Amino acid sequence: MRRLILDTIISLDGYYTSPKGEIDWFDFDLEEIEWSKQILRRVDAMLYGRVTYEEFSQFWPKAEAAPGGFDSEIIGQLNGLNKIVFSRKLEKAVWQPAEIVREEPLTAVAKLKRKPGKDMVVVGSGKLVSALVSGGLVDEYRIRVRPIILGAGKQCFVDKESRHKLKLISAKTFPSGVVGLHYEPAR
Repeated sequence: MRRLILDTIISLDGYYTSPKGEIDWFDFDLEEIEWSKQILRRVDAMLYGRVTYEEFSQFWPKAEAAPGGFDSEIIGQLNGLNKIVFSRKLEKAVWQPAEIVREEPLTAVAKLKRKPGKDMVVVGSGKLVSALVSGGLVDEYRIRVRPIILGAGKQCFVDKESRHKLKLISAKTFPSGVVGLHYEPAR
């Protein structure tokens, strides 16, 4: 069965964006880019909510490799992987290859996990992530904690009904002070 990986970046106080949706506090070092590459090499699909998909579709198709920044592998993967976009509002998926899924995410992702293929990853997409965590569909949590306190923002993990115990698989400290945490559900 395919696994669903959550790859997210949060502030020390648990927010994945500022209150206005800004991510200008993200700054990637080369080791952190390698962390992302290792995840992307395992997957054949990326899951997005509408907002993250629209934001990424503005940036990644035009992105260029730069020394000390994102390289052609990351750019190629993000542009080339199949994008599965959960939205009832999005009219057309302009950043291809992509498909819009209007079905309830928990049902659709459960079906996707049973299909043959490589693993899948979800990035950003706070509402989608909250639904997938609440539904118990996330198999791996790859969380990078940035050494910044935002004070307010949008939370990635919102489930007022349940607690979700996790077990630590590994932890890594990057030169930038970011801590990379790898968890799996404690089942």
